[in-house]
Amino acid sequence: MNRIALFLISVFLLALPAAAQQKNISGIVTEPSGEPLIGATIMVKGTNTAAVTDIDGKFSIKAKPGDTLQVTYVGFQKQIIKVAASDNLTIVMQEEANTLDEMVVVGYGTMKKADLTGAVTNVSGSKLEDMRASSVSQSLQGSMPGIYVSRTSGMPGAEATIRVRGITSIGDSDPLVIVDGIPDSMESVNSADIESISVLKDAASASIYGARAAAGVILITTKKAKEGKAKVEYQGTVGFVQSTETPKPVGAIDYMNMYNELKWNDGGNQEGQEYSAYPKDYIDSYLANNAVNPDEYPITDWRELMTRKTAPTTKHDLKVSYGNKVVQTKVSLGYEYTEALYEGRDYQRLTARVNNNFKVTKWLQFGLDAYYRRGITHQPQTNPLAATLYMTPLDPAVNSNGTYAAGHNSSNPWASMNEGGRNNQWTDRLGAKLSVIITPFEGLSISGVWAPGMLFTRKKSYIKKVSYYTADNPDEPAGYASGFSLNKLTENRNLNTWGTKQLFINYNKTFAEDHRTDFMLGYEDYEASSNPLEAASDAMELSDYFYLTNANTNNLSVDGSETQNAYRSIFGRINYSYKGRYMAQFNARWDRSSRFARKYRTGFFPSASVGWVMSEESFLRDVDPRILTFLKLRGSYGTLGNERIGNYPYQASMTFSHPVMVDGSGKPVSVLTASQRDYNIPDITWETTHSWDVGLDATFLNSRLNLTFDWYWKKTKDMLLSIQLPIFMGYDNPKQNAGDMTTKGWDLQLGWRDNIGDFSYSVNFNLSDYRSVMGNMSGKQQESGGTITMEGVEYMSWYGFKSNGLYQNAEDLANSPVLNANTTVGDIKYLDVNGSEGLPDGAISAQYDRVVLGSSQPRLIYGAQIALGWKGFEMSAAFNGIGKQNKMLSRAMLYQRHAAGWTQFTGEVIGTSWSYYNTPEQNLAAKYPRLSDMTIDGSSGNNSQVSDFWMFNGGYFRCKNITLGYSFQPNITKKLKLNSLRVFASVSDPFSIDRYPQGWDPETTDTGSSYIARTWNFGVAVSF
Repeated sequence: MNRIALFLISVFLLALPAAAQQKNISGIVTEPSGEPLIGATIMVKGTNTAAVTDIDGKFSIKAKPGDTLQVTYVGFQKQIIKVAASDNLTIVMQEEANTLDEMVVVGYGTMKKADLTGAVTNVSGSKLEDMRASSVSQSLQGSMPGIYVSRTSGMPGAEATIRVRGITSIGDSDPLVIVDGIPDSMESVNSADIESISVLKDAASASIYGARAAAGVILITTKKAKEGKAKVEYQGTVGFVQSTETPKPVGAIDYMNMYNELKWNDGGNQEGQEYSAYPKDYIDSYLANNAVNPDEYPITDWRELMTRKTAPTTKHDLKVSYGNKVVQTKVSLGYEYTEALYEGRDYQRLTARVNNNFKVTKWLQFGLDAYYRRGITHQPQTNPLAATLYMTPLDPAVNSNGTYAAGHNSSNPWASMNEGGRNNQWTDRLGAKLSVIITPFEGLSISGVWAPGMLFTRKKSYIKKVSYYTADNPDEPAGYASGFSLNKLTENRNLNTWGTKQLFINYNKTFAEDHRTDFMLGYEDYEASSNPLEAASDAMELSDYFYLTNANTNNLSVDGSETQNAYRSIFGRINYSYKGRYMAQFNARWDRSSRFARKYRTGFFPSASVGWVMSEESFLRDVDPRILTFLKLRGSYGTLGNERIGNYPYQASMTFSHPVMVDGSGKPVSVLTASQRDYNIPDITWETTHSWDVGLDATFLNSRLNLTFDWYWKKTKDMLLSIQLPIFMGYDNPKQNAGDMTTKGWDLQLGWRDNIGDFSYSVNFNLSDYRSVMGNMSGKQQESGGTITMEGVEYMSWYGFKSNGLYQNAEDLANSPVLNANTTVGDIKYLDVNGSEGLPDGAISAQYDRVVLGSSQPRLIYGAQIALGWKGFEMSAAFNGIGKQNKMLSRAMLYQRHAAGWTQFTGEVIGTSWSYYNTPEQNLAAKYPRLSDMTIDGSSGNNSQVSDFWMFNGGYFRCKNITLGYSFQPNITKKLKLNSLRVFASVSDPFSIDRYPQGWDPETTDTGSSYIARTWNFGVAVSF
C-alpha cells in the first residue's frame, strides 16, 4: 500500500511542471488593414485543440511554449506561429495569391473565377475607393484590360466616357450599367459603397442582357452587411486641386510684335508697313507709360486675374452596419464638395444608401435596398478659362477707379463672370429595390425583384445686364458688356422615371459527383418615361428678381414634351461542368422593345461558350504547381443587340410652334401651327453584333503569377445610317439599317503577387488594342470634325491633305500648286495627289486631293498598378496611357481668334513660326507656318485645312495615382478602443509624359475651356 501511494505521489509531482507550462493563449486575428477576421480557425498542430475567432477577431486557446499554432481563413494564407513566452498574440493574415476560388459577379448571378467560360474582368471596390476620384468612371481608368476610359474635363462633377472593346456602332457605344442587378447609372453610386465592378466583354457573358449589351455591360455590386456586432466606419479626406497643365498666353510686348507681324503678313509684307498695328516707339515706351497711366496703357494678365492656382476639395463617408442570423443592415452616407479653379463654380454631392437583408426562415428571405443622390452645380454664366486664351494683354478689365472697363470691343469676361448671372443645376436621384427569395428545397430558388427609380433635374440660368465704364467717368455707364445687355431667364425641369420587375428561377444540382449543372430562367419588364419642361423670358425689367413672375410676356417662350419606352424580356442560362475540367455555358434572351414597329419589336440573342481546364488533364496534372498551377482555354460565340436608337423612329413626328400672324382686323396674333419633322422608316430594326472570343487563363509559380489573354472579333450589322433627303421635302434626315462594321482586337493582363516575410507586394499590367473598320455603308459616307467614316477604312479616320513642308520662297511658291489665291510664302504646301481624270492636275482641291491620313482611335491602351506593404505601411501607384493615337494640333493651342475678329497668341508660337525675320536656315526648321489670320481662319484658309502637317502622336504615359498610408497595429487601436485606424495621403494625376505643346494636357479639350485636375488628398479611415 505504501508503494502504491508513493508511486501515485511521484506521478503527480512529475506532472506538475508540464501542467504548469500549459496556459491560455489569447490574441486577435486581423486583415492587413487591421480589420478583425471573424471565424478564423486556430489549431494547436498535432492535437485536436482548436478555437475560432469571435466577432471582434479575438480568440483564446490552451497551449504551452514550444507548441505550434496553425491559423487558417478562406482567402488568406495559412499562418504558422510558435508559442513563445507571450500569452497575447496579434496575427495579421495575408491574402491568398490564388484567386481561382474568387467569386465573380456575372449577369444575374455569380460564378467562381475558375469556372468562367466568357471574357469577364473585375476590380475590387477597395482599389477604387483609395483613389478618392470624383466619379466612378474616372477611377476605372487603366484598371482593367479592354476598358478604355477617356475624359476631357477635370471640372467638379465631370464624368468620363467608357468604351468596352472599342467601337461597336457609329451610334451609341456606351456600355450598359447594372447596379445590384438593376439598370442604372454610375452617377447613382458613391465609390465608397462599391464592393466590386465586373465588366462583361464578350457575347457569351453579355448576351443575357440582349438588346442593350452590344457595347458591353458594367456590373456594380454595392457593399452589404455581414453577421457581426454593430460596426461604424468613417473615412474622410481634405485636400486641394490644381491644373495638371496651364496654357500661357504671351505678354503685352510679345503680343504687339507678333500682331504687327501677323498684320504685315496678311497685308502682303509691304516695305514700311512692319508696324502697321502698333508703332515701334509705342511698343518701346509701353511699359513705362503703363506704370504712369494704366488706364490708357493697360496690361492685363487675364489668367492671373480670373483663375486661381488651387481650389479646395473634401470628401467624407460614414457607414454603419450590423448583422445577426436574421437581419443584416448597412447604412452609408457620403458628402463631397469641390471648387473649380475659378471663383463662382463649385460642385456638391450628397449620397445615402441603405442595404437590408432579412432571413425570415430557412426557405424565405427578402431584401430592401434604397439610395438617394443629390448633386448641385453652381457656376457663373462665363467660363473664364477659354477667355484667358482669347483676351489680349492690352484689353483692360478694371479701371483704376475700380469700375469695370470695356475690355475688347465691350467683351469683358471678368465683368460678366462676376456680375453676369448664374447657371445652376440641381439633380435628385432616388431608387429602391425590393427582392424576395424562396428556397423550397436545396438547389432550387425562386426570386422576384421590383425596383422603381426617378431622376429630377432642375436648371436655372439667368443673365444679368453688365455695365462697363470709362476711366474718367465712374458714375455713368458707357455701355453693356457683349452678350449681357438684357436680363434673361431660362428655367428647366425634367422628370425621368423608370421601373424594373424581374422574376427568376434558379436550380443547381450535382449528379454522380462529377456532373455539375446550373439552370436559370428569368423574366424582366422595364418601362421609362421622360418629361422635360422649359420656360424662358428675355428683356426682363427687374435685374435682381429672376423668377417667372417677373417674365416679360412679350418675350416669353415655353416648351415641353414627354417620351416613353419599354421592353419585356425572357432569358435563360445553362451551365455544365464535368469534374471542373470541361465546362459549357448557353445563354439566350428574347427582347421585345417599344422603340420599333410591332412587326420588328422582337429580337433573339443567343450565345454559347466552352472551357477546358488543361491543367486537370493527365498529361499536365503532374506538372509541379510551382511551375504551372492552372491552365484553361476558353471560346465563345454569340449575338448582341442595340436598341438605343431614340424613340419612335418608325413613326412620323410632328412639331408645334406659335408664329405671330396678322388676323383679319390687322392685329398680330399667336397661332398654333404643326408640321411634320421626321420622315418615318417603318421597317427600322435592331443593330446586331456577332461576337467571337478565344481566351486563355493561366497561373504559374504557386498562383503568384497570373495571365489572361483574349482575342476577339466583332461584326455589327444593320447599323443606322442617315439618309440624305432633298431639302425641299423639309424633313430631318431619317436613319435606316444600312451599314456594318468589324472590330478586331485583343486584351492582355499580367499579375504578380507575393510576400517575403512581413513585406508584401503585387504588380499588375494590362494592355489592349483594337481596330474598327467600316464595311458596307450602302455607298454613303459621313464627314465630321476633320474625320471621315466610309467603307473600307477605320471608323472616323482623319481625312485631309498630305503636306510637303512650307513654301520657303517665291520660287518655291511659283513652281508648286496652291489651294487658293491667298496662299503665299510661309504657308503649308500640300501635295497634288489627284485630279478630275485620276492624275495630278497641278491644283490643290478638297474634291480630289484629300486622302485618308490615318485612324483617330487610340491604339495600345494600357494600365499598371503597384502595391507594397510592410508592417502596416503601404504604398500603391497606378499608371495608364495610350501607346499611339493620331491627334490634330488645334489652332487654339497656337493662337485663338475671337468670333468678333481679334487674335491672341500662346507662348508655343514664339520663335517657332516661319517668319520674314528669320534666316533661311531658321525657316527650314520652322515648326509652324507664318502668323496669319487670313490663312488660318475659316474653312477656306490654307493653313486651317485638316492635313498631316498638324497630325502628331497623341499617345501618353500618365501616373494616375500615388497613395501612401499607414494602418496602426491592433495593440495600439485596442488602447484607443478602435477596430482599425489608418492615415493616408494621395495624389491623382501627378505627372504625364506626352508630345503635346507646353501647357496642354493630353486628355483635355483643345479649346482651353477645361482642365484635368491634379488632386492632393490627406485622409483618415477609422472603424469601431
